[in-house]
Amino acid sequence: MKILLYKRESMRLFACVWVPNTLREKIKDFQQKMIDLPMKAKFVEVDNLHFTVTFLGEIGDKKLLGLKSKLDESVKNINRFSVKIEELKAIPNEKYIRVMGLRIKDGETIANLIKSVANSIGGKYYLEQKITLCRVKKIFDKAELQKFIILNKDKKIGEFQVDAVSLVQSELTRSGPIYKTIHDSYLK
Repeated sequence: MKILLYKRESMRLFACVWVPNTLREKIKDFQQKMIDLPMKAKFVEVDNLHFTVTFLGEIGDKKLLGLKSKLDESVKNINRFSVKIEELKAIPNEKYIRVMGLRIKDGETIANLIKSVANSIGGKYYLEQKITLCRVKKIFDKAELQKFIILNKDKKIGEFQVDAVSLVQSELTRSGPIYKTIHDSYLK
């Protein structure tokens, strides 16, 4: 039997802002309330809670150093700012739910950060941000789930300061993704 060993020459990357530990526990408590809902869902692990700035996909090792430098440059003139985590959101909508998340609110500042980073390092991005709570696989009682969404539409988790954008490696496994921060770029 022949075993082939090879060095991976690329990695799956995205840029994100991590949710601080102080708010992760509140989100975890809210996820616990969702576990008994009439649905089959894959919940995001508390250590993986973030909002994506831009998704880069597979990037070659040779481009990584330049990517880190471009990310540093893209955020160095942006002042630190606060965002609020609030409002339960069904994605793409309440009639056809595939993801449930919490909206990130701050006005225009987050959009400016996203545009600056994406213009510098590329990738796929959305200006409206959310923290994914779970990916919905099957709904057993749509009316009950919609009732929960309505009752928690104004859910408020808290506020935190955005002071860094992290470049993260994502390795997909059968039990879920494994995220590893490989570089942090700090705001002014």
